[in-house]
Amino acid sequence: MCGISNDSTSGSLGKGCDINIVNVELTLTTAGDMIVCLRCNAMSKRTKLQCGGPAMHGKTKCKFHGGLSTGPRIDEGKLRSAQAKTIHGNDTRADRQAHRLAMKRLRLYAQILGVPFRADAGDKRL
Repeated sequence: MCGISNDSTSGSLGKGCDINIVNVELTLTTAGDMIVCLRCNAMSKRTKLQCGGPAMHGKTKCKFHGGLSTGPRIDEGKLRSAQAKTIHGNDTRADRQAHRLAMKRLRLYAQILGVPFRADAGDKRL
């Protein structure tokens, strides 16, 4: 289990577990001491140094370490996200389902007419 040390001379408590509270900076001053903001409190596993970026507004991490949105929280938003989700293109789930149905119909019509059905070679959604 990882522990937190209060001094920089303490030994390591395990691989990547040594955290030094003394070296954690809470604020970051930028733009010639005109802007003071919270500093990202993410620590590097390799160097044990604190991230130098500013934290996102109302968060403790920068946009690279988890400060950006992590997705919808309420059921309505989750449903809306699931319906709008696109993978490898701009087609929604409903669009892909409609394409599958159209291809099934084309195969059936080709079978009824006795014509060999060959879809476009570039189309992988068969």
